[in-house]
Amino acid sequence: MSDVGSSAALKTVWGAFPAGNFVGNVSTMPHRQVKFIGELLDSSGIVPLIDQWLEEDLIPAGPGGRPRVLGTRPALVLMLLLSVEHTSQLVKDMAYIAASRLTRQSMEYLGLTGPAAYVKGKRRTAKQWYTPLYRSLSRAIRTFDPKPVGRPGSRGKFPTLAEVEAMRAGWESDDLKGKAERLSLIGNMLVEATLQLVPEEYAKNWKGDTVVDATVTAAYAKRGAPHGGTHGPIDPSAGWYLRNSEHKTVDAKSKKIKKAIYGWDLTFVNQTNHDPSEPGHHPLLIAGLGITVPATNLIATATSIYKDIVRRGHPVGRLTGDRGYMPSAKAEDFQIPLRALGYDLRTDYEYPQLGRNGTGGEYAGAIQVEGNWYCPSMPENLINATIQMRDKVIDHKTWRLRIAERRHYMLRPKEKPDKNGSVAMMCPARGPGSTAICPLAAGCGSTAKKTATKSAKDRDETGDDAKVTIYYPPEHPDSICTNKTSVNFPATAGAKFAQTVQYGSQKWASEYKHDRNTIEGLNGFAKDESKEGLGTPGKRRLRGIAAQFLLISFIAVAANLRKIQAFRDEQLSSDSDEERAEKRASKHAIRERRKHRKDRVAPWGDFRSSDPPPDAKATDPG
Repeated sequence: MSDVGSSAALKTVWGAFPAGNFVGNVSTMPHRQVKFIGELLDSSGIVPLIDQWLEEDLIPAGPGGRPRVLGTRPALVLMLLLSVEHTSQLVKDMAYIAASRLTRQSMEYLGLTGPAAYVKGKRRTAKQWYTPLYRSLSRAIRTFDPKPVGRPGSRGKFPTLAEVEAMRAGWESDDLKGKAERLSLIGNMLVEATLQLVPEEYAKNWKGDTVVDATVTAAYAKRGAPHGGTHGPIDPSAGWYLRNSEHKTVDAKSKKIKKAIYGWDLTFVNQTNHDPSEPGHHPLLIAGLGITVPATNLIATATSIYKDIVRRGHPVGRLTGDRGYMPSAKAEDFQIPLRALGYDLRTDYEYPQLGRNGTGGEYAGAIQVEGNWYCPSMPENLINATIQMRDKVIDHKTWRLRIAERRHYMLRPKEKPDKNGSVAMMCPARGPGSTAICPLAAGCGSTAKKTATKSAKDRDETGDDAKVTIYYPPEHPDSICTNKTSVNFPATAGAKFAQTVQYGSQKWASEYKHDRNTIEGLNGFAKDESKEGLGTPGKRRLRGIAAQFLLISFIAVAANLRKIQAFRDEQLSSDSDEERAEKRASKHAIRERRKHRKDRVAPWGDFRSSDPPPDAKATDPG
């Protein structure tokens, strides 16, 4: 117990310290920053929408009740201000901004003046701002929370198993299911506001090409439920993300679990360059996002995001996803609806999906091999080329040569798909630009005989020597072999694995690699602990899927703003376009040399000691 009695004496004792906070961010926020963030939030349209939902969801009650100190907008602006300055998203820090970090102009702009700003004639302290801000934020979140986790007097306590079951049963109500759509809408409206910030001169360079991927983020505090089996997790809206050493989803009872995280799966759709060989002419921003419990509704979430992107009026282009999407999803849930929207899909395949039996499709006599339609007479060594490459029977160079040879047997589209997604496909031995010679195709037999008598010069000029000859056509040919023009392939034919670009080709490889690098780069960018800290749950301590998704949406906004800022700074630099392109090419060349260096241990071990090892000094001049 201190023996310093009076308030004046206490102030004297502590007089050497600055008034207020002296740890953490204590700087006054410029009004231009507050105004910029406020206008960004206003442009998203979420504040009037939330206020509308508050009115719609209002339960009639009797007279009385505590009057609201703050509306929706001030709390959301303060939380977004924290997010873009990379401060932890804590209500306590929001309260400190309201009490100490705003100019008078900013306080008036946010409505933090007047009677609400005073308690017993004195300005509210940070401690006194906490409760009004917390209530305002909670009130807004309730309007789009499909899985509320709160219980009277439950804060900081583990619920019993019966309470968890009661909560989860309540989530099945029609009212709460409707709020799931609201939740998704809020996040994507916020992201859309950042897309609209890009000047039209640059925004028009985006052709609608995107890449989709999911990443896990942990819930804050205790992971899962405590030992003993009598209580459930403190946040039942999350779930377990369980993976084995091959990154495959496993059951909770499995003995092969290598990675276990209690949290949520986040789905991000990110913009990507139309031409991977050229430097970006627009910032590559997050275009959409969603949240789910791990291993549930991943495909439905991605499909919903893409439908929303189209609803917002954006162009459609290439859509790249890893093996967890196109090869794994049911065609009617993902591939068919996205192609109907106009997207051109790119993907890779699991080992069992390789070769003829993997993708397993046949239509009108054509065979589907790794997403593309081929002549049924394509040789087995070409059909199994990727299988043999992954089995290390052939090397990568030989595989690429066989993929190029496959091209001669590949069906060609005669025209663009119709409104139903059907497309007319031609036999490789028919029509202008044919790549094969087949006795079943009209005129091919005579062409083959004439070719045998031509000189080498004549063959080079006609290009016939570039065609393959099919010596063993099918004994019982189907319509792809007998139809003299083309065969109509419906959207459902081979839809699960289909790709328009030949799998394994140079074009496929460059696009797929570029797009996957783009989304993996985003994951690392947003999880940077010194910036947005998406992978740091301690920076986001509100519980519940709705609260977490709102905070994560603010993180996505902050990440997009950081990308726009970096792109703007690059454009405003004194370097010419040629100089910037040269710098990018130099960086890319350095990365490629490092990646293919023979003495590289691992991606994280890309370094050398200052001196060569003793046994290398005699032979290594450098």
